[in-house]
Amino acid sequence: MTRLLVVAGSLLSSLALAEVGKVAALEGEATRTPKGGSAEALENGSSIELGDTLSVKTGNLKFELNDGSVIMLAPTSVLEITEAEFQGQERSGFSGLLKAGSLWTKVKKAIGGGKFEVSTERAVAGVRGTIFRIDADALVKGARGKGRKASIVRVVEGAVGVKPQPAIARSIKAAAPKKGPRVEVPGPKEVSSDEWEKIFVELAANQQVVVGLDLWEQAEIDAASKTDAFAKWIEKNQ
Repeated sequence: MTRLLVVAGSLLSSLALAEVGKVAALEGEATRTPKGGSAEALENGSSIELGDTLSVKTGNLKFELNDGSVIMLAPTSVLEITEAEFQGQERSGFSGLLKAGSLWTKVKKAIGGGKFEVSTERAVAGVRGTIFRIDADALVKGARGKGRKASIVRVVEGAVGVKPQPAIARSIKAAAPKKGPRVEVPGPKEVSSDEWEKIFVELAANQQVVVGLDLWEQAEIDAASKTDAFAKWIEKNQ
C-alpha cells in the first residue's frame, strides 16, 4: 500500500510539473494539442502544458503562466510551448514559437533573470521584464515595393532584444553587396549589416522593428496597430 501511494504521489507530481499555466479568458474557440497527441478544446481554467501547441480558431485567448506572466493570442494564431521551466512561481526559462498570427505578452520580471523568448519563422525576441507584441506573418511593403510577409515586434514597455533567425540572417548577408545594405534608423545615421544585431537588441518602448528577407526598419509603433481589434481586446482583458 505504501509503495502504491509513493507511485501515485510521484505520478501526480509529474503531472503538476508538466503544467505551465492556465487559461484565464477565452472568447471564441481554441484548442491545445499535446506533443504526439490529439487536439483538445480549451475553456476558462484549462491547463496549458509544456509541448502544447495552442491554436485559436476564432476570438482571442488569454492564459497566465505559473510565474504570473500573461500571454494573449489573436484569432488564427498558433503558438507552440517549446520550453517552460518554473521553480514554484519563479521562472527559470520560457520559449514559445509563434507559427502564425499575433501574440501580446506582459512578462513578469524574474528575480534570477530567467529567459523569456518568443520566436517566429523570421525573428527571435527576448526579454526579462516588459510588454510587447509580435505579429508573426504580417503583410508589409518590401524594400522593392512588393507586398511580402514579415514579422513585426512592437515594444510597449521595457526593452526587447530582437535578432533574425539564422536562415534569415544568412539570406540577407548572401544578397547583400560587399559593403552591406544601408537601412534607415532613428536619427540621421546609416549602418552596415555588421551593425544590425547591435541596433536591434536596443529596441525600446514605443518602438517597432520589421524583420523580413530584405527589410529591416526600426521606427515608432504604427498607430494603426494600437486600435485594431486585437489591441482593443487586449485593453479590455489586461
